[in-house]
Amino acid sequence: MIVNYRNLGTVLVLLVGCAKGGAATSDASGSGGSDGNGSGIDGNTSCGESCDADGDGVLDPNDQCPNTPAGVPVNFVGCADSQLMPTLHPTFPAYGLTFTSAGNPGRAGGLTWTYSGIQRGQLFHIYWVICDDPATPCGVSLDGAIDAPAENWTYSAVDSNAAAGKVAFTNTTHILLADTTAPQLTGRLTVIITDSADVPIPFKDVAALMVPPRDAKYGSEITGTGFKVVAITEVQDTAGSAWMPYLDYYDAASTPDTGATAASSFGGSFYDK
Repeated sequence: MIVNYRNLGTVLVLLVGCAKGGAATSDASGSGGSDGNGSGIDGNTSCGESCDADGDGVLDPNDQCPNTPAGVPVNFVGCADSQLMPTLHPTFPAYGLTFTSAGNPGRAGGLTWTYSGIQRGQLFHIYWVICDDPATPCGVSLDGAIDAPAENWTYSAVDSNAAAGKVAFTNTTHILLADTTAPQLTGRLTVIITDSADVPIPFKDVAALMVPPRDAKYGSEITGTGFKVVAITEVQDTAGSAWMPYLDYYDAASTPDTGATAASSFGGSFYDK
């Protein structure tokens, strides 16, 4: 989340998250010797703690996912991709990655978040989703703190190209002027996601990703070891003038010397399995 206050700099809070499970490393060809009838070793029910009832190579005492389909890769606790659901990663930085931040979402060029050195381990999938924390408003305001839900971002299909890694959101806000009026503005957040080679990563509905989010509607699957997010927050007045970075617009307006603030916010979370 980014919160910008005029003359007070930028505060960055990154919301992140994810889960148990992991990428395939085990031989799923039945290395435990199961004959497929649940007996573990050639039908011998006396195998005890040496049983591997589903033949996935993980002994039953350590197998958290029984009845794994035959021949599919599993992680070290015996779970296949199909037996897991993505979950929120609880800490940041996740996966041992290196995170850097540059720029400002309210200025020309926007904000760039760079993630590198992701250690995927045994994970099958990693997902990055936007605006997922229900306790944190995602929007823009030029007349004080962001009022949820009135100033929250709403997906804009017209301004988005999800297949090309671009999603946009709009809202309605106001700017408090020195003459005490508060004319209405339209706000817009544009987010572009690319891999470490600057190739676009598609955005998808979280339902298509099968991610059970807290509040997110859209996200991307991260398949490599790094990616980049560029975001810019803009506003447009009711006259339909050109879009302008919201802090540039705020600075150019006749606002009170004290008491007025401008703020923009969004967050990114990690899910995995």
